[in-house]
Amino acid sequence: MATATPPADGDAFVGRAAELGQLSACIVAASAGRGGLLLLSGPAGIGKTRTVEEATAALPAVAWGRCVDDPGAPPLWPWRRVARMLPEVRSAVAHALSGIDLLGEGSADPEAARFALVATATEALLDAAEPDGLVVVLEDLHWADETSLRLLRHLAGDLQRSRLLVVGTYRDPSGGPGARPLDRILPELLRSPGTVAVPLAPLTEDDVRRYLPRAPAEAVRVAHRRSGGNPLYLRAVARAPAAASGEGAAEQGSTELRHLVRTTLTALPPGVLDLLDIAAVLGEEVDAGRVAAVTGRPAGEVRAGLDAAVRAGVLTAVPDAPGRRRFAHAVVRDAIYADLSPSAREEWHRRAAEALEQVAGDDPTAAGRVAGHWLRAASERATLLRAARWARRAGEWATRSLAFDEAARFLAMALDAADRAGPDPGERAELLLQLATAEFRAGRSGESLEHASAASEAAAACGRPDLLAPAALTVQDVAAPGFPPAVLRMCERALADPDTAARPALRARLLAQSASVLADAGRVGASTAHAAEALALAEESGDPLAVIDAVRARMKAHPTALPREERLRLGRLAIDHAAATGQPLAELWGAKWRIDAALEGGDTATAEDELARITALARRTRLPLVRWHDLRLRASVAALYGRFEEALALNEQARVVGATELAQDLSAAGMSGAFLYQYALVTGRALDLDGEAVLLMDLADDVPIVQASRAVVALVGGRREEASVRYAQLRPRMTEPDFVESAGVAETLVPLVEEFGDAEAAGALTRIVATLAMDAGGAGVYCCGSLEVLLGRLAAVRGDWTEAVGHFEEALRVDTRTGARPAAVNDSVGLAAALVERGRTADLPRAVELARSAQAEARRLGMPGPARRAALLIEGAGRAARAADPLTVREREIASLVAAGLTNREIAGRLFLSARTVETHVRNILTKLGLANRTQIATRTVASGPPG
Repeated sequence: MATATPPADGDAFVGRAAELGQLSACIVAASAGRGGLLLLSGPAGIGKTRTVEEATAALPAVAWGRCVDDPGAPPLWPWRRVARMLPEVRSAVAHALSGIDLLGEGSADPEAARFALVATATEALLDAAEPDGLVVVLEDLHWADETSLRLLRHLAGDLQRSRLLVVGTYRDPSGGPGARPLDRILPELLRSPGTVAVPLAPLTEDDVRRYLPRAPAEAVRVAHRRSGGNPLYLRAVARAPAAASGEGAAEQGSTELRHLVRTTLTALPPGVLDLLDIAAVLGEEVDAGRVAAVTGRPAGEVRAGLDAAVRAGVLTAVPDAPGRRRFAHAVVRDAIYADLSPSAREEWHRRAAEALEQVAGDDPTAAGRVAGHWLRAASERATLLRAARWARRAGEWATRSLAFDEAARFLAMALDAADRAGPDPGERAELLLQLATAEFRAGRSGESLEHASAASEAAAACGRPDLLAPAALTVQDVAAPGFPPAVLRMCERALADPDTAARPALRARLLAQSASVLADAGRVGASTAHAAEALALAEESGDPLAVIDAVRARMKAHPTALPREERLRLGRLAIDHAAATGQPLAELWGAKWRIDAALEGGDTATAEDELARITALARRTRLPLVRWHDLRLRASVAALYGRFEEALALNEQARVVGATELAQDLSAAGMSGAFLYQYALVTGRALDLDGEAVLLMDLADDVPIVQASRAVVALVGGRREEASVRYAQLRPRMTEPDFVESAGVAETLVPLVEEFGDAEAAGALTRIVATLAMDAGGAGVYCCGSLEVLLGRLAAVRGDWTEAVGHFEEALRVDTRTGARPAAVNDSVGLAAALVERGRTADLPRAVELARSAQAEARRLGMPGPARRAALLIEGAGRAARAADPLTVREREIASLVAAGLTNREIAGRLFLSARTVETHVRNILTKLGLANRTQIATRTVASGPPG
């Protein structure tokens, strides 16, 4: 067995032919306009960075960004490094940030602002790749912050149509406690069509032989076994005496690498060792100026010492960054840091914090690092409070940078430090509120609600009434268990404060918040009262934020109880105040409300104008939620007019946007499913709704509209027994006004009441549906035409056929006027059925005429259900007409010839009768049937079918 492994010839690069081929192919494709994302993965030391360096060595345009293992690192750190190498990107992002002020007490929509920043950065990066192509390398994504990953996820969706190749390297999950931010986003990145995943495997024995060309075969085998094929450990093994053989080669290689680091360090002067100690404390990247500031040594002496460490292989130079070095590998830095005594480590952290405080005033990105160093310096109260102040400052800066996840992380760090130090109660309440705000903006509504509630309680306990209202207004429009009671408690606490009564705008916002959560809880009456008071106060105050909050609450509480003109006005108010408050979603809601109101009145011009507004808003903001609503609304309107193929395609596009870009919003997928079951009800096409929609209803089973929809979905899916069970569970609640009057519930219950012939329930629903009186409704889900048809269907269930005829007549008039062709088909079928059931012989010809017309139109539009019902009506009405026909056989024969357009003389010739006899028969036909002329004879005869 060899006792030592001869060193390699230089730092040779071996193996990786297949991986280099994949990288090269992606680079070529990007230069040709087919960019993408290549993710290179493997354990520490496997050679990820070196492989990328080899593949990109000859390229003229490569920008590098590196994530760092430092809890104080500022958000977007790797992208900032990339932007430093791409001035046009840095300029575009800086411009985007300059126009955003999120600290103005809700003066802007945080999600819209963050999306604008990400979209601006994406465009700048894509533009930077033109016209010759660009490679951006993001190293160590396993340490990336949430905001950096958000930008990467957004960018990945646009890479395929660009000349930009993004190469990301990351370590395989360690399986240790705690998930990395990367772990949550990685599955989505790997599913992206433009992503190529390249895992780096250990080097083979042949690779090791090429790395050690002068080594004996036995030495190669030993080196391969002891290093586990890991290049970093292989270099350590090649330079160190052979150790005992055994299992766990990678771990042994890591141990030998740390031993090699220590051996190397013993050869360096004490002064250089001191520099490396502080460098290890400062992080993986080493700034000579910062080391000089911490150690108090002259800059020239520090640079010389760091150069000595570079020559020893402990540090390497950072390309395109004069004065910067970095450790040869994280393992090297970890070994140096681990060998520091606790007291030495704390002392260096203290010195680092003091030095960084001198520059943090001019460089806000340093605030987090200052806090991190103070937290690791000592545990005295003064030090902890100092750490809390800097962490809070870092959180505020992260908020201004729209990095809400990082803001929450820094503020949690500040709260923890302050709690350990024993904070001032008022300051603790402020920190809790800041943390809750950051968490809500980051989409962590559950944690936000918990901290907002704690902030409210702390503020009440320590006499800080100024924090009560902000705490109550922190979390909005969230449907989650426990949300309404917690928010109501906070709102009641804030409304009870005397100062709130003197501020109409603030009181309006709190009442609006209460109204919103009461509506979510199904308490329609209380919600309406709060919303009405909020709207009056808001309009009186003229405060834009209060007006928008109050309008949204009023429209959420019980919109169908409002006159159509009032809903049009409220929509206009939201649109007019959207720009002033920096809330593009307010413009969306306003336009949507106006579309609903316009369609209800048959005002297609206004509806089209507002649709155009939403489309323009989607293009301008590119917000996923706006794009989703644009697609959803256009799908609904297309369905209203019978353009089913277009409607289904738009609904599917909306479903994809919801699934990929609004994945945390469960209602996005739910709405697409609701569209499909409404389509099935209108057209009679059987649909097997996918399991996702049913699963989502399971998750929101406490919401009234979901409870009603679940029964209808079972009915549409052909599961009548399940629908019956679910309807039986709903039936007792139909006496509860808050349940039945919740948005969409009454309309959803109608097909169930029909299916199960529940006349009592039909009477109760009639009183509610009668208050809606809309020409067309449901633009947010599915436009179904005039709601008069629902009253006709309910009257039919009660057996009041004359009333049913009146409602169906009105529905048909409205839907014909507005061009709602599918609705008109169902109106005609319903009217024909009501005419037949009413039992008047004189109605039968018209019933058949309506059914035949509906059947033809249903076939043209692709509505098999109404077409089948129309066919049955034609057959049944024809039989009824013939059974009730008072004419003799000869009279029916003459009537059919009249219908064929023959004159009396022509009929006489055909039947070998005298003209006078034919004239007598015609008079008898008119008398018996109560008709006025020959035209009516023809019409009735055609409707009744051929003589039996």
